[in-house]
Amino acid sequence: MKIGQIVQSSVPAIFKYCEETEPEEFARLQDPRYSKETFDINYPFCRQVAQIGAADRVRYWTREYVIHGVPVRVTSQWFNPPTSKSLPLLQRYLASKGLPADSHPETATSDALPPDVAIRAARGRYKGNAIGNAQNYLVRNILSRLGDEQFNALQWQAVVDAFGRACAYCGTEGELVMDHVVPINKQALGEHRLGNLVPSCRACNARKAEWDFREFLADDPIRIETIEAHMMSQGYEPIGDHAQLRAIIELAHQDVRNLADRYVAIINTVLTGKPEGTE
Repeated sequence: MKIGQIVQSSVPAIFKYCEETEPEEFARLQDPRYSKETFDINYPFCRQVAQIGAADRVRYWTREYVIHGVPVRVTSQWFNPPTSKSLPLLQRYLASKGLPADSHPETATSDALPPDVAIRAARGRYKGNAIGNAQNYLVRNILSRLGDEQFNALQWQAVVDAFGRACAYCGTEGELVMDHVVPINKQALGEHRLGNLVPSCRACNARKAEWDFREFLADDPIRIETIEAHMMSQGYEPIGDHAQLRAIIELAHQDVRNLADRYVAIINTVLTGKPEGTE
């Protein structure tokens, strides 16, 4: 079976996981850098239908999926070994999320996986609590605490008022939530600072997800300028592409998994009375 068929058979489970277990993963799957690192593909795993231009339509399958109310298509740009390593990476990804590694086991067995991936797949528990949740919360916590800036509810309300008590992205009034202009994740390195926060309606908040505001508002330069003016007025300068900081955040991300593995081993030893991995 070609990798494209395997991907398409796995998509429903991946999106169900995004809706029921880890909503943040849906945003990450729209990030090109995350998709490159995770699957070795050159396009986002999925992209919102409204953001797929005429030139890119051929790079996405026509079937649409609606996740959190947002219609998306999945990229068709997958290549079989030995041209790329996407197949074992896809299987590694599925195993890490506790998802079925393949709906056609006769074509892709655990023998095709790297040894460490095969072990995780065999020991994984479908729909268990993903370690990625804890890793992402730690990253967000770290980025939320950088520097010594402080602000309170009144100062946030002043920002909402400055935007006319309307969504910074579309101008809709009504229920508004905080949105990080530069996403607060290990890829974008956004921070939880007043200058990186704008009011957003829930629809725009869901659609923007992990997109940088300039990409999200590509056709609306006036709103881009307004948000940039807000950032400047609050003295916020995005970290940008900081290789050293990115490496530190990645180390913290991995430390969470190592710490969890350590305590699982300790507790299993206490419960069973024998060291982890012994018969």
